Amino acid sequence: MAKLPTAEQFWQFCLQCYPGMQQSLLRLQDDLGANVNLLLLLLYAEQQHWYWSDAEIARLHQAVLPANQQYTLPIRQLRRQLSEQPTIKAALLEAELAAEKLEQQALLTVCPEPAHPSDTDLLARYLRQLAPQAERWQQTLFDLRQSLMH
Repeated sequence: MAKLPTAEQFWQFCLQCYPGMQQSLLRLQDDLGANVNLLLLLLYAEQQHWYWSDAEIARLHQAVLPANQQYTLPIRQLRRQLSEQPTIKAALLEAELAAEKLEQQALLTVCPEPAHPSDTDLLARYLRQLAPQAERWQQTLFDLRQSLMH
């Protein structure tokens, strides 16, 4: 049976992957409202050849919303507004990373047991839930997957 990562294993996966895919992840976050932590979890799951149903992906998205809306988004908005205050901006970035960890813990807490069917295109299925014209994001998804290979 497939085993979910621990919170620390998932955090380390994210720290390793994020720099190479930051631009693509932020584009999906800013343009579609995608959750970066959920995108990273789905990338991890795809790499493991796991499958979750559309309903399970939707539940994961719903599970991360409270921490995202209550902590991460307000901190991020304030950090982005303070371009002239580098010391405060750095402290807010640390707070934002702590909020991101809370989001990841929320995701892993409700994460369903992974299955191994053939359709593991989890990212595209998540984006279709956010935007009906998700096909236009295929290049971004390709770029994310390519980043994992480097």
